[in-house]
Amino acid sequence: MELPEPGPGEARVRVLAASLALPDLMMVHGDYPFVPEPPVAPGQEVVGIVDAAGDEFPLPVGTRIVGNARADIAIGGFAEYTLVPGWSAMPVIDGLTDEQAAGFPGSFHVAHIGLEHRAHLQKGETLLVLGGAGRTGSAAIQIGKAMGATVIATARSDAKARFSREQGADYIVDLGATNAIDEIERITGGRGVDVVYDTVGGAAATEAAKTLARGARFLIVGFASGEPAHVDVHELLMRDYSVIGVLSTFRDDEEKNATVDALAAMLAEKRITPPVTAVYAFEQVPEALAERAAGATGQTVITLQ
Repeated sequence: MELPEPGPGEARVRVLAASLALPDLMMVHGDYPFVPEPPVAPGQEVVGIVDAAGDEFPLPVGTRIVGNARADIAIGGFAEYTLVPGWSAMPVIDGLTDEQAAGFPGSFHVAHIGLEHRAHLQKGETLLVLGGAGRTGSAAIQIGKAMGATVIATARSDAKARFSREQGADYIVDLGATNAIDEIERITGGRGVDVVYDTVGGAAATEAAKTLARGARFLIVGFASGEPAHVDVHELLMRDYSVIGVLSTFRDDEEKNATVDALAAMLAEKRITPPVTAVYAFEQVPEALAERAAGATGQTVITLQ
């Protein structure tokens, strides 16, 4: 195929590695809102080298960057070259390998935006992470601990519970268990949780809403269950909590720079360590998608070089 040509504000990027995550699986299933119809070329997040830059692209040719591929127009990141819009492009933070960098914006950047800029998580507060073994949930555990919170993570298997503890979770609960709400009440001394980081939606989100303290913040990040969280607005009013959507595309440059600086400091101080749990070559993409569909933990990466 001919190489894609960058338009204004875009760059052609030689891909080194690409994240494989839930949005990519949703694309190939036809369920991703940002890719409403075929053709589909998954690979939403990449790390690579700027090969050619269009007018007003913010970084020079030769820069090693992370960014979003144009999967929305079927030029995804599971390819040797892709297009990356300037609004998403950032130089790779020092110390990150290609494999760690590939999914860093969609996990650690999103978690920091949610916990710091949206929920204003405070030291000593209690954070409940729904789906702690997922790549975004595990990032939220690490950042929550780095910010001084007590972290409760949900998990429905021993393997996912172990992985969540390895990320730093103080407590593990199974929201499908009959005593889960009582257990969270015990952990919080009857007060409830201050922030929920919801990557799951569905029944888990409904149960999590029962655990909220007054003035709590409920962050909607994703819906790995296949069903978004459903908000009872009457209960929201009467129990005095907030529901906030978290999507990195809606941050401004000030937030973006603040997050980059904060995450760079956390990495340098070894308070966070991006976990890469599976690495596949390009020809193994179907196998990698099947593993993700089966409920893989952490970060899956496709290498292109």
